[in-house]
Amino acid sequence: MFALGQGMERNDSTAIMWIRRAANGGDAGAQFNLGDRYGRASVRGSEMDAGESRVESYKWFKLAAAQNYRDALARSDSATLRMSRAEVIEGNRRVSTFITT
Repeated sequence: MFALGQGMERNDSTAIMWIRRAANGGDAGAQFNLGDRYGRASVRGSEMDAGESRVESYKWFKLAAAQNYRDALARSDSATLRMSRAEVIEGNRRVSTFITT
């Protein structure tokens, strides 16, 4: 609702806070949403920020895909094509860390 301004003033920072909470709680839709947001940020950001955004995008898409969320596997595969080997390794490390915590 905050992201789209539905019933309240649009507020991206509040929207991201709630989306992140839901994603950290295991909500596949929120994980997909974060993956999408980080994916878009990787295109717009500086090269240093872009690498981190690619890793986070990959991580969230992989977590959503693990729950069979629609299109998440295809999006994680697509993200992989734009990543270095080191970024994929780091993304997989973050996925496994998330799952074990």
